[in-house]
Amino acid sequence: MPEAPPGPQADLRVRRTRRLLTQALIDLSAERPLDTITVRDLTERAGVGYATFFRHYASTEELLRGAVDDLRAELLGLLPRLAGDAPEQAGAVVFRHVQAQPGLYRLLLGTDRSHGLLDQIVDIGVEGLLDTFEARPDAGVPVEVAAHHFIHSFLGLISWWLRHDQPHSPDRMGEIYRELILRPTQAAALQPRTFPRDRRRT
Repeated sequence: MPEAPPGPQADLRVRRTRRLLTQALIDLSAERPLDTITVRDLTERAGVGYATFFRHYASTEELLRGAVDDLRAELLGLLPRLAGDAPEQAGAVVFRHVQAQPGLYRLLLGTDRSHGLLDQIVDIGVEGLLDTFEARPDAGVPVEVAAHHFIHSFLGLISWWLRHDQPHSPDRMGEIYRELILRPTQAAALQPRTFPRDRRRT
């Protein structure tokens, strides 16, 4: 007889365990280099069983990738409603999200490039940007170049804000993002999409 699918309580336990392990990784990475953190360290800090870790993840790298996937889902859930009417407000929305989870952003933006996470984060950002914007008819810069410049600049601004202990409010950082990144890139290469991008071509 096939095993019954997990119910709501089991789903809640899975989410709680993953959240505890992610938070343990965030906390430990603030104390020592990421490459020195073991699964045993994570499970002890999270208060979950060693074997439990491997029911969810095959390695600490997979836990990191899971954190990126969760971040992607959260950000893509936040931004679409702003894309049509006021894309300039998206900056403040993102900075408020960073303010709510600074440890996670420090972890992900501070990982060694060998992990490939920064490249994955850039790809996520470019994908979201090109869902919202397209090339201007008179663009002086290729749209892919403009999109990568845009995302790298945005991530650099977030990193600066975190390194300097968030000296300005999220709304002020949204204004800075608009003036330094959004408006210049729009002027050079991008305009808001009239219709959603056809994902069959991506």
